[in-house]
Parts: sequence; C-alpha cells; structure tokens
Amino acid sequence: MTDEISMKNDPVSPVEDLTLPARGIRVRRLRLLGITKHYDVSFLDELEGGLKPLGLIAGRINTGKTAILRFIDYAMGASSYPNPSEVERQVRGVLLEIQTPEGIFTLERGLGAKNVLLYSSSIDALREVTGVGHVVEPISDPGSISQWLLATVGLQDVNLKEAPTKDDSGTDRLSFRDLMWLCLYYNERVGSQQLLHVGNHMKELKLRQVVDAVFGVHDNDQADLARRVRDAQSALDHQRRSVESLQEFVEQQEPQSIDGLHIQAEDLDKELAEITTELEQLTAREAAASDFASQLRQRQANLAAAAAAANALVRDRESLINRFASLRAQYADDVRKLTLLVEAGVIFDQLSVTVCPVCFNSLPVQEIREDGTCSLCRHDIHSGAESDEASQNRRNDEAELAKKELRAAKRRYKELDEYWQRLNRELPQLRERSFQAAQAESLANGELDKATRTAVSPFLGERNELEGRRRANLVHRNKVANGIKLYTGLQARLTSYDIARRSLEALRKEQRETKDRPDRTTIVRSISDRYSAILHEIRYPKVDEAGAPPPYLDDKLVPHVRGQHFKEASSGGQVLVTLAWMLAIFETAYEANHAHPGFLMIDTPQKNLGGIADDAEFADIHLVERLYDHIQNWLEQAGQGAQIIVVDNTPPTAVEDQVVVRYTRDPAMKPFGLIDNETGTAPGTEDVAVLDV
Repeated sequence: MTDEISMKNDPVSPVEDLTLPARGIRVRRLRLLGITKHYDVSFLDELEGGLKPLGLIAGRINTGKTAILRFIDYAMGASSYPNPSEVERQVRGVLLEIQTPEGIFTLERGLGAKNVLLYSSSIDALREVTGVGHVVEPISDPGSISQWLLATVGLQDVNLKEAPTKDDSGTDRLSFRDLMWLCLYYNERVGSQQLLHVGNHMKELKLRQVVDAVFGVHDNDQADLARRVRDAQSALDHQRRSVESLQEFVEQQEPQSIDGLHIQAEDLDKELAEITTELEQLTAREAAASDFASQLRQRQANLAAAAAAANALVRDRESLINRFASLRAQYADDVRKLTLLVEAGVIFDQLSVTVCPVCFNSLPVQEIREDGTCSLCRHDIHSGAESDEASQNRRNDEAELAKKELRAAKRRYKELDEYWQRLNRELPQLRERSFQAAQAESLANGELDKATRTAVSPFLGERNELEGRRRANLVHRNKVANGIKLYTGLQARLTSYDIARRSLEALRKEQRETKDRPDRTTIVRSISDRYSAILHEIRYPKVDEAGAPPPYLDDKLVPHVRGQHFKEASSGGQVLVTLAWMLAIFETAYEANHAHPGFLMIDTPQKNLGGIADDAEFADIHLVERLYDHIQNWLEQAGQGAQIIVVDNTPPTAVEDQVVVRYTRDPAMKPFGLIDNETGTAPGTEDVAVLDV
C-alpha cells in the first residue's frame, strides 16, 4: 500500500461553503455544555456566511467576556478554566469548533478533564462521528492535543534548547501552550512588561525561542529538522499500519458501504416518522370513538379518588392506633410502678432490720436507746442525724408526692385510654366506608370497560402492529448507526493519517528550502519595520520627535519608542506599544506564511486609552479608532484569511458590525452575560458579577 490510503468509504462531511486556511487554526464557535442549557458564542458571519475576520466581544464589565477567551484556551489544552460559582453550578464541559487545513474539527473537554476528545465534524454533527481521545499531558506524547494542534502549523516535535549558547544543552519539547503566547494576550500582558515575561528569565528566553521557531530561525534548526523528518516518517508508517488494520476490521464487520448505510438511515428515519404519525392519528381516532364515555370516565375518576382517600384514612387511623397503643402501655406501666411505691410505705415497716444478722434471732429492741445509741451496733446516731419528728415529716412528704404523681398518671392514662378506645370503635366504620368506595370504583370500572370495549377493541390490534413496526425500526436504525460509527471512526483515523502525511511533506519541503531562508537578523528587522509602521499609522504621539530614532525592536525583541525602552512610556503609551508589537509579529508571520496559527486574541486594547488615559497625549479616542482602522484594513488586504478576536467594553462605532456578542448585565435586556441565566436578581439580592473579566 502506498502513502495514499484508499478513502473510498469515507463518510461525507456536512456540506458547507468555506475556505480552509492554508495552515493554522480559526475559531468558529464556542459552546459551554450546561446542565440546564448550553451557552454559545459564534464567530461566524450569519448574513454573508463564512468566518468573521474581526470578531468583537463587547459589553459591560463582569459579564464573562474574558472568560470566552479563557474557555477557548482551556479547550486547546490550558490547565485552568474560569471557575466562579455560576460556572461550577451551570457548566460541565466545553466544545470548541475550529477550522484547519484538513477541515472542520470540534474539541470537547470536560471541566477538570485531563484529555480532549477530537471530532472531525462541526458541533451540530457530533452525533454522526466518533471522537478520538488526546491527552493534555505530557505535551511530548505524539497523541497529545498539543502535538495535534502544532501539526496544523508544522511545529510538532520541535525541541528548544534550555541554554541556547551551549552545544550540550538539554532540550524542551515545544508546546502549543508556548505558541499561545503569540496568539492570546490577556489584560495583564497588554501595556505591561509581562508582554515579554520580564522578571522570569526562563520564560523570557523561551518566548524569544518561540518567535524564532515560528519564523524558522531557532538554534540547531537543521539538525532538529532532520530529526523531525525521521520521527514524522516513523509516525506515518505506524499510522498507516494502524489504518490498514482498522480498514480490514471495518470491512469484516460492516460489508455495506457508508453511502448505503446513510441511505438506509434516511429511509428508516422516514419510516419512523410515518409510524409516529400513524400512531398519533390512531390515538386521535381512538379518542374520538370513545368520547361518548367521557361522563363515565369522569365518574370513575371521581370514585377512584374517593376510594384512594378512604383507603388512606384507614391506613392513617390504623397507624395512629398502633402508636397510641404503645403509649398507653407505657402509661399503664407508670401507674403500676407508682401504685407499688405508695402502697410500700403503708404495708412495710420502716425499720428493715428485725432479725440479728449474726445469730438470726429476733431482736428484743429495735429502736434507739435513750442515750442515743443504736440497739444493734451500740454506735451514737444522734450526732448529725435528724430528729424522729423531722424524719417522720420527710417520710410523709415523700408519700404525699408519690400519691400526687400516681393521681396525675392515672388521669393521663384515663384520657389516653378513652381516646384510644374511641379510635378503635371508629375503625370498623372507616373500613366499611373504604370497602364500599372500592366496590363503587370497581363497578364504575366495569361499566366504563363495558361501554368502551366495543369502541376501543378495533384499535388494539392496529396499535400493537404499529408498535411492533416501531420497535423493529429502532433496532434496525441502531444497527445502521453503529455501522456508520465504525466508518466515522475509520474516517477520523484516515484524517489523522492524512494530517501526518501532509506534515511530513511540509517538513521535507521545509528541509529543501532551508538554504533560501533568511537569517534571524533579517527576520527581526522585518518585524521591527512593521512595528514602526503600525505606530506611525495610528499616529503614536510624538513618534517622529526631533532627534529621536524611529521605533524599533532590539535583538531581544524588546520594543523601543522615542529612543527609549517601552517601559519608560506612560501607561497609555505602553498599551499602544504592546499592541503594535503583537500585531507586528502576527502580521509579519502570516504574510510570509510562517508557522503562526493564524488567529490572534487580545483582551481590552483600550486599557489606559481614550477618556481614562492618565496622559493627555493618549486621551485621544482617535488613537483607538485608528488602531481598529489598521486592523480592518490589514484583514481586508494582506491579512485575508486571518482571524482577530478582541474583547473590548466599548469598541468604536466604525466596527459595530463586527460585534459577535454584546453583554448588557441587565436582566431586562438579553444577553445578560455569558452564563445568561445567572442574573443575580433573586428576591432580596442585588445584581452580582457573572464572571471575572
């Protein structure tokens, strides 16, 4: 078998008029899988079709705009996702529909999941295909989602030196997480030295290596490229053998072609729809034929309700009698104990010792002597002991207290016994009523059955026949669906194989063209020139100040303006410089068809600009307008096919038609926010933030 594996049984993808990118990724749709509903954000142009080159996410703060970028990043392998309480309550996973040179794919990742499912279809057609699992970590795994995404720009299996100046330096495998530094700029990197990861030497160094890798000028490029070609050839051979085995298995399990299965599925779906319609019509005819018995049905329903109520009353009464019987027995036991206590004081002598414990003869004297000594032990007992009168009074008080408790216990027992006896006397009557109600219901059921038997019986056979056809249809449809899934699984493997084959071809082409590639100095100069041109186009204040050199990037890609390091600029100036830097790298790489994914996401480009700028020079709203004019003009001309997504609270009116969603944070105006059913307007509460921006 040659590299071109037969794809004669490939399932047909959903028909859509689209232009696939030459390389890289375009974001089409994001869907958060909710528990009660799903939350969608689309970057498609609903009017003209296709993808919006510029997609603006607008609206008030704390409505989830930045969370959209974070969820896109999470679907592509980021380690964390937005996790405020409303997300934890409502969201269970993420779907991201993307466009690549190989077609449309959907990434699915559950919240907290360590793997990503990849479907070779749009979100709407996921049921028709089988997902292929890709791990998030380790990134060096050939089956990781990072390597799959890097393959869309030909950067899979790239190794970067830990110490570029040392020949024996160790290497790190390039990750799509690293490449996202050039694709996604959160608020903290806009207008800040965090743009270049200043303060973290290793990240700062790696950022420059990532830029070099995108432009194909990283260290040890030739040897690394040769190794990647060998690895790609080995991986392609392995995938070819895997696909051949799977093709053989599919042919054994499902001899029918994919086209035949799709035709069968359509026929079965039509048949099921017809059966469902016939069942609905049968139900309507059956109801019409038995309408004359509506009064009997109502009477039967009323009697059934009465019988159920009577039966429930009997059960409640029996349960009540059983509970009170236990309480009654407890009260009777209390009365017996108290009676014994009262009578004990009268029957028995208080002096408990009348027989000598030594010789067992009767004691002649059982009292205390006049000298205050005991007649038994001769000990003095008057010291500290109570007098005879006090002792007698105490015994009398105890006896009276016992009598009071006995009278109270007898009263409680009498009241409970009378109530319990009354419940027992009423129980037979309740049982009789329940029996009569059940009899009445049974008679009503018989009358109803008799009245409707002749009307309903003709429909029973027809219903059974339709239900049998429906069950047979569902069984057959399930078998056909399983056959389609076999082919879609094969299609996913074939697609992966084709991606690997094209990646190998691209690597070999890159290897042949290496000699004609410009060096790093030339690349940095071209990025620097574009950076300067952008600042001039948006009319950065005093950009042509007398005596100052034009804006430029140094060898470490650090931007300078007005002859100074960009950190010396005001806060508004730093924002414009960082925006020009990220646009310069993106535009230069895209126009020269270098290994940039082809999409750019920016969070809050108006930070410290316009009316909120701390410097009058940058309080000019026209700076923002000219920035958007530059972006639109570039996307319409040299940047055709690229994609830029911007989160902006209040974008200029000139780009209003590029807004894909605008959140209001007003429950009366939809959409409220990304999680639009979490408005925080429950009674007694105030509006709460939907998601951190």
